[in-house]
Amino acid sequence: MTYRTHRPEALRALVRDMVTKAGWTEAEARETADHLVLANLSGHDSHGVGMIPLYFQSLADGNLKPQSRPHARLDAAPFLIVDAQVSLGQPAARNAVEQAGAMAKAGGVAILNLLDSHHIGRIGHYAEIAAEAGLISLFWVNVAGRAPIVAPFAAKEARFGTNPHAIGIPVPEGDPIILDFATSRMAHGKARVALNKGVPVPPGYIIDGEGRPTTDPKHVFQHAIPDLPLGALLPFGDHKGAGLSLIAELLSAGLMGAARIDQKPQKSWIINSLFGVLIDPARLEPDASLRKGRIESYLAFVRAAKPQDEANPVLAPGDKERATRIERAEAGIPLDDETWSQIGAAAKRFGIDAESY
Repeated sequence: MTYRTHRPEALRALVRDMVTKAGWTEAEARETADHLVLANLSGHDSHGVGMIPLYFQSLADGNLKPQSRPHARLDAAPFLIVDAQVSLGQPAARNAVEQAGAMAKAGGVAILNLLDSHHIGRIGHYAEIAAEAGLISLFWVNVAGRAPIVAPFAAKEARFGTNPHAIGIPVPEGDPIILDFATSRMAHGKARVALNKGVPVPPGYIIDGEGRPTTDPKHVFQHAIPDLPLGALLPFGDHKGAGLSLIAELLSAGLMGAARIDQKPQKSWIINSLFGVLIDPARLEPDASLRKGRIESYLAFVRAAKPQDEANPVLAPGDKERATRIERAEAGIPLDDETWSQIGAAAKRFGIDAESY
């Protein structure tokens, strides 16, 4: 597997130019670029700039339109329900979370439901946005618009999306706690990265179309096995991850009638709906210094646990991403040749030479 490193600012500029050339505004392009590159900087390449070719395929299929705009279905504190109308996901989700954040600051709590957005990216990003505003946040997200890709516990075939869950807790004058995970043992995007790199995934993550264990990521991509039945990712924690995935589907999309995983469109796309709860922690403990001391003393206790491997110290949620951002900001973002080739082909459709960035 070969790869090249890219300067973060170069990738941001490339994505901004691609998105504006495709018909979106400068503000939408900037938010999308910043989000995707930050995912790469954080070590989450599955949700980084490698997603752009999929977005542009949705655009070519007519499923994603620059003219689409979200509108509020209900804006009555503490509830905010936004129909995204399959608009570009990162700007739609950020705007909805910021609106809900203002509502939570004013009233103590906000309940957010963002319906039928195009792919909104790394869910932890929105927990970070809420934390920057000083808010606790909990998010559940479904993944619709494509075939199920995660098997329920004890099943041989898929019925769920990867349905991520994120929780953020702000620390006054400190780094927030950001817990962000797919309810599958690995994100589908991480399997895509492995496929592009030509490397296997760890044992116990994937089953093939017959329900047999495999380490070959091609079994969860129909284009890679067109003549074979599609396999599935496995849920994390067996019945625990599977149960949380089912709950995420119902909370984010099922209750409000948004697109579900079992409602496949005519062409491939990625639809996310998000259910969120944002809470002002000052309503729970008004003294910020007490909140800070209580959180940091417990984090210190956790991090002080003796590690199984001295080279891998015990971390709190969000520690690894912050360290990776520092490292990649200096060393550059690695992209494998296949992913870069796909980005270059998508850029070329709009007369952009990716190699010039």
